[in-house]
Amino acid sequence: MDRRKFLTLSAVAVMGLTLAPAFKPAFGATKLEEEIQKRLGVQLSQVKEVAEIKLTAPTIAESGANVPITVESTIPIEQVERLYIFVDKNPIPWVADVSLTPMNGQVFFSTRIKMGETSNVRAILKLKDGSYVMATKEVKVTAGGCG
Repeated sequence: MDRRKFLTLSAVAVMGLTLAPAFKPAFGATKLEEEIQKRLGVQLSQVKEVAEIKLTAPTIAESGANVPITVESTIPIEQVERLYIFVDKNPIPWVADVSLTPMNGQVFFSTRIKMGETSNVRAILKLKDGSYVMATKEVKVTAGGCG
């Protein structure tokens, strides 16, 4: 390696290390707390876990690419405004945001989600009084689905 090539490579390496923090990867991991703050406008500690929400998901999912979940609640639909679903360890924890109205009849939502690895799934309900309540369930993934 000659001197000119060494200096060129050194300059490129220094520039790369200097500019690297300015670039965020497209699927960069965001923390669950940051995503909840961004989407809901409250801290995770302000969301109360309650028994009135039933989150049904498999304890062990064979494939993270297709995990069925169901959210039901005994809270009257007239008191519920929105449903949010988050997966703690996904590259982007926010999965779904569903508006609910009295025309729904009851709080019920069923879907399939992707999970990158074993993680907690959280169903958070925004009530009309501005408070948030949630249910959490850990799902063990044997084969990842997000990457």
